[in-house]
Amino acid sequence: MQSVEFSKLPDFNNLFLDYISDSFEDNERVLGFFNSNFRTNEDFFKVIDKKIHNYNTQRYFDKSQLIEIIKRQNVEFGGDEKTAENIELLRQEDTFAVVTGQQTTLYTGPLYTVLKTITAVKLAHNLKERFPQFNFVPVFWLESEDHDFAEAAKVYVINRENELVTIGYDGAEQDDNDRKNLKPVGSMQLGEVINSLNLQLKSNLIDTQFREKIISDLEKAYNNTADFKTAFAQMMNKLMSKRGVVFIDPSDIEIKNLLTPVFEKELRTFPVLCEKIISASAEIEKNYDLQLKPKVINLFYIHNGNRLLIEPREEGRFALKNSKRRFEAGELEEELRQRPENFSPNVVLRPICQDYLLPTVAYVAGPGEISYFAQLKCAYEHYNLTMPVIFPRISATLIEEKIGKFLRKYDLKLEDIFHEEFLISKVIERMGEINIENEISKFHDEFNKVFYDMKNLTAGIDQTLLKTVDNMKEKIKSNLEIFKSRLINAQAKKSEITTSQIYKVTNNIYPDKKLQERMINITYFLNKYDYAFIERLFSETDILNFNHQVIEI
Repeated sequence: MQSVEFSKLPDFNNLFLDYISDSFEDNERVLGFFNSNFRTNEDFFKVIDKKIHNYNTQRYFDKSQLIEIIKRQNVEFGGDEKTAENIELLRQEDTFAVVTGQQTTLYTGPLYTVLKTITAVKLAHNLKERFPQFNFVPVFWLESEDHDFAEAAKVYVINRENELVTIGYDGAEQDDNDRKNLKPVGSMQLGEVINSLNLQLKSNLIDTQFREKIISDLEKAYNNTADFKTAFAQMMNKLMSKRGVVFIDPSDIEIKNLLTPVFEKELRTFPVLCEKIISASAEIEKNYDLQLKPKVINLFYIHNGNRLLIEPREEGRFALKNSKRRFEAGELEEELRQRPENFSPNVVLRPICQDYLLPTVAYVAGPGEISYFAQLKCAYEHYNLTMPVIFPRISATLIEEKIGKFLRKYDLKLEDIFHEEFLISKVIERMGEINIENEISKFHDEFNKVFYDMKNLTAGIDQTLLKTVDNMKEKIKSNLEIFKSRLINAQAKKSEITTSQIYKVTNNIYPDKKLQERMINITYFLNKYDYAFIERLFSETDILNFNHQVIEI
């Protein structure tokens, strides 16, 4: 297995790059924003030890209640015997959770959802090897109350013509600034539309010996009577069969009852948490971009099916954003006592709710999540909870056989794919065409020499003209780069076969100029390689390799 440093790949934020860096200096810049270092046994044990001493004392519910709720949920989600065993393990005081989570999406969403779950399963096994006196259970927190329908209701696959196609509900293609859905997606019914989407997906997948079975399994989960969260959990259980992943739906009424103390503290102490996060974020912002903005009250209220932000008003009153609903002083707390199922945490309180309920030793996070956890250390302190180890998920690009042959034929590395002009010129060079990069480089050398002589001549006559010489040089340099791009494109057009090959490769590895794991749905690979593909991901990924992994399949 090969791997590539994240710094050589596009679109990773700097805080994440420093967090996973091997450099002590880089790590030191960010580790203070977290509770522990994910690389060290000592810090894992520190978190375990703190959980042992404070998990029981900081919760206000009977753990057996939680276990019974989780058992009921996982029967509905299609959990197997291994899942049932792990739920029973959670009863024990020496058992800890390795948690990950994701919004409940169509067909399980992008590939990284599966990679996150694999990381959680493998990390649980790894921690058992490191600390055999304890047990570790992988848990998937279903972010079923997220209302980002535009993101949840579409997936991408590569069709028979090697084109990137979108399968999704009407409205799922809205612009980011026009996302009007306010309903929790997890509880939304898939409806009759899912039948046509299943057919659309099938028609876009190449005909293989596995296609009928894969589509049949999808249809069992994603059917017109199911909702998003149940379909998602059932399909993930199919993918993670016999791995013992425990799924938790926090929108459950009984779960909300257990979470009442968390919600109550936020209502009674606001804006304290908001102010603490703003203060902590000011330090982070000196070097990094911020990922989240806390609200004055970090709670939503579900009103007429919509998830609306709670906002304070004068004299102890409250209002719901984008609504005429108002609450008199004391009324909202009474609502919490009577109907806790109507309250929903935002991105700040979600991990607090998760780790209030569970003895979480580690949370498996993607790059964006790692950055927003950096802002939440003070939130854990506010609730007297131990912040878990924030562990980077597996990040990988999967190279199919034909793609691998193309890369080897033209001596390409994964990172070359992200630079279109360089990719085209390198492929054409290997085909025996003119090497435009080298030829233009010769011109650069020649005019650098010319301008060196011109500057020497000018300096001896009138030094005030030196800036004019520099400006001339920059203009020529800029025009030469523009001309180089035109030459490369013209040369590429001369070879239709080459252009077609490059298109196919980039569509697979860098679809829509995004990493494969952020775009392509798992069904594209299952259709070609069956469920054995999942086994290969388990066997060929390395959770202790904190680079982007390149896996040939």
